[in-house]
Amino acid sequence: MPRSRFLLKAPLWGLALFTGAKSFIANPLIGSERLNRRGLHVWRVKAASRIMRWRMAMLSRGVPTAEREAYLRDGYLLKQNFLSPELFARLKAELETVHDHGPGEVRECCQGDTRTHRVLLDPETLSELPVTKQVLADPQLKRLLRFCAGHRRLPIVHLEKVFNGARVSEEADPQKSLHVDTFQPTMKFWLYLEEVSERNGPFMFVPQSTQLNKGRLDWEYHMSLTAREHTNRYTQRGSFRVEGGALARFGLNAPALFRVPANTLLIADTFGMHGRGPAEAGNSRLALWGMSRTTPFLPLPGLGGEWLNRLQYRVLKAERARDDKRAAARGVESSWHVVTRDSSRGQDPS
Repeated sequence: MPRSRFLLKAPLWGLALFTGAKSFIANPLIGSERLNRRGLHVWRVKAASRIMRWRMAMLSRGVPTAEREAYLRDGYLLKQNFLSPELFARLKAELETVHDHGPGEVRECCQGDTRTHRVLLDPETLSELPVTKQVLADPQLKRLLRFCAGHRRLPIVHLEKVFNGARVSEEADPQKSLHVDTFQPTMKFWLYLEEVSERNGPFMFVPQSTQLNKGRLDWEYHMSLTAREHTNRYTQRGSFRVEGGALARFGLNAPALFRVPANTLLIADTFGMHGRGPAEAGNSRLALWGMSRTTPFLPLPGLGGEWLNRLQYRVLKAERARDDKRAAARGVESSWHVVTRDSSRGQDPS
């Protein structure tokens, strides 16, 4: 890169260190072996975690102590029989029709032999789904999600259907390898609408891997020195993949598989080491899915309110429309592209 261009962009790269930017190849400062050898990446990890703990403490009121302690200790929270049997039956009946009949558009992401379908449950779509709207409006659930996310803004929610072994691919599904999403705490949740086992792909998580103990920090330091030149493109972009033998080498726990019945709520911090477990080809699983990733160095838990909730969905839809337009100009599909319901069964037509 010409020196003049480097000097022009350097202030922006410097400011990005205090945002959620994570790519080791897009930002030469984040990817600098020299700076990371002196502790830049580990400092960002520590600072983001400490600030998140501070924000979570401000949002802890009304969340049972046992649930707070479990999430902070283990990096996840598991609640079976989350809804009453009657309410869960109504929720499942309502959402089982959404993927095939609407409302909302179906978007698909293809990774390896897996097709993942999601329907965005924005306020307009929820207005046609009264049971789902009731469940998501529950004050106790909202308090819990805000605490785990460390922010007053509620997560963006989708209906998610994962089709395993649904397409021919020479590449492996990157979600089926242990990894971390980013350097900062990130909350994701699943309310499973059907039983989950090795048949359809259980969630995989390394318990307590969100703890900033010596092993985890040593692993972060090690990865920060090699990420920019790593052979895995996801690691290069800041979503580190856990290499074989790393858990034992750095003294971390073995991964656990979450085989759970329907009507189980799982909330996980995907800064922890996690992945999609093994599954049999031709099987799928259906869940209410949500995610919240906030600005990592914001010391306060931000704003909430319905207006902000609506705004974040509008921003996401605008970003997807932009991605569609850019992909179309290149003659390809965007990573999350719209599929028609006639072709949204998740199976490879070949």
